[in-house]
Amino acid sequence: MAEIAKAAGVSVATVDRVLNGRASVSSKRMELVYGAARALNYHGLPTLRSRLPVKQPIVRIGVALRRRHHAFYMAIESALRSAATRCSDAEVDLKIVCQSNNTAQEAASLIQKLAESCHVIALMAPDHSAVSDAVKVAREKNVFTFSLLSDFAIDARQAYLGVDNRKAGRTAAWGASHTAQRPGALAIVVGSHGYLAQEMREAGFRSYIRERQPEFTVVDTLVSAESEDDVRHGVERLLGKREDIVGIYVASGGVEGALEALRRKARTGKVALICNELTPLSREAVAERAATMIIATPVEQLTQQLVTEAVHTVNGRGEELSKPGPIPFELYVSENI
Repeated sequence: MAEIAKAAGVSVATVDRVLNGRASVSSKRMELVYGAARALNYHGLPTLRSRLPVKQPIVRIGVALRRRHHAFYMAIESALRSAATRCSDAEVDLKIVCQSNNTAQEAASLIQKLAESCHVIALMAPDHSAVSDAVKVAREKNVFTFSLLSDFAIDARQAYLGVDNRKAGRTAAWGASHTAQRPGALAIVVGSHGYLAQEMREAGFRSYIRERQPEFTVVDTLVSAESEDDVRHGVERLLGKREDIVGIYVASGGVEGALEALRRKARTGKVALICNELTPLSREAVAERAATMIIATPVEQLTQQLVTEAVHTVNGRGEELSKPGPIPFELYVSENI
């Protein structure tokens, strides 16, 4: 009660009266107590909710995150919980689960499980028939699916939430070609061609070099699992075979491995390294000029958009196809980090 009182800016006695219904409390103070209890994940929320003067609709959002203990996905989870707490149009209940692998089968299974208890589902998944089928089945149950960060099931999902990945790829190519020490070979690292985000980033990267920087070449794409070790092994092999590599774009996760490979090959600072998402590690790498540029998803904007779109869709029963449009990405270099 003391923690709730402090967060709500009221006395412990007021919290006690609200929790136990001992005496009348103003609607405003009840809402303050309730909001603080939600932020603290208080176990008695159902009881508190029943005492609010006006009941809001409940919207249950199931979100499947990849690499849950990675700094980027931890930031998404934290921002999602804050966005849910701030929502004034509905009572948002979040159910966050972790994906253990990048397969379409697991994504389809998660959609099926989340559809049993949620109104809305959001996840990053491969663009695969199994995923599309699961989305369509969920939609038949009035459960709406949003593709998060990487699009899929375009004919069945409610909307895509994320950046324009083709533009991100072209921007990465611009960064690599303009910061490389000399014209030469450029490399792209992806985790899986099954993810449209990575496919579109690769396509954008190649198209920019082909159209604007013909003095550079792009070598065969390095496909590697998004773990630090796999990316490190792949980049080390590439650097060992190609002395003419002047730039690398890690279009997926695992930039930690690329940084280590450059260090081991004594190429740090000699190869322009472009990466995705602002994390403590990528920030440090750019600040120290071990990496050249970060193309980052605005996490706060992404999560706020997800909550807003989810509530709007459920309240409208998904009758209007949502078209929020891509979120503008952010760029970080050593001078603005």
